[in-house]
Amino acid sequence: MKKLIFFIFITLSFSYNLKEFVTCKNVKNLTPIDITDTFSTNDKKVYAFAYFTNIKKNKTVDFVWEKKINNNWRLYADIKLPIFIGIRWRTYSYITIRPFFKGEWRVSLVDNNKTVTVKNFIIK
Repeated sequence: MKKLIFFIFITLSFSYNLKEFVTCKNVKNLTPIDITDTFSTNDKKVYAFAYFTNIKKNKTVDFVWEKKINNNWRLYADIKLPIFIGIRWRTYSYITIRPFFKGEWRVSLVDNNKTVTVKNFIIK
């Protein structure tokens, strides 16, 4: 029942449905490849992939990347990306992994200063 209530909240609060939000090692043909929440400094990038359906109006969403430092979340990047009216829209953002990126991370999908969802991941 809780999942149904959460889904209805998302549907009513935003002008789209969020079907998928994942972190992965690559994106090909607008499809996430190697979905995971654990990355290595040997991996080249961390992708955050979002799949929207039933988009009612054109808008911009933010992919907000943060790293945990001394138990505080610190902003690394805020990437603004458009989504357009239609049946579906897929988009993604990524960060390039550096050797000193080890630790806890999160990427949030934000719409008009409201957090839609958060995906936590680790770089080892």
